[in-house]
Amino acid sequence: MKSINRNLIVIEPTAVFLDWARRFPDSDPKLILDELLEDNTAYLIPEQDGNPDTWLKRNFRIIFEIELDGWCTDRALWPKVRSFKVFNEFFSVHFCSLVIDLGKGSIDKEDL
Repeated sequence: MKSINRNLIVIEPTAVFLDWARRFPDSDPKLILDELLEDNTAYLIPEQDGNPDTWLKRNFRIIFEIELDGWCTDRALWPKVRSFKVFNEFFSVHFCSLVIDLGKGSIDKEDL
């Protein structure tokens, strides 16, 4: 086993995100939060010696945009205010300070 020089954050949608996601005509009106929580996004971030909230406050915008874009690509339909406060209303964030690579071989990166 090898640990890697990254920390990890997991982003989980909240009921506020679900309410926003249900506003679209092609959305499933029966969609429930438990279904959204079945598969979340994990982000590798630089190792944090101190409080990871400091890193998140500086970098939440890109994560917010990735998460919104995953649901709706029309930016005109995104929340007008995308502050750190709104980000925290839309998502719960879980930090992991130890990331262990159990895979074999190198990690490949691909542009999104």
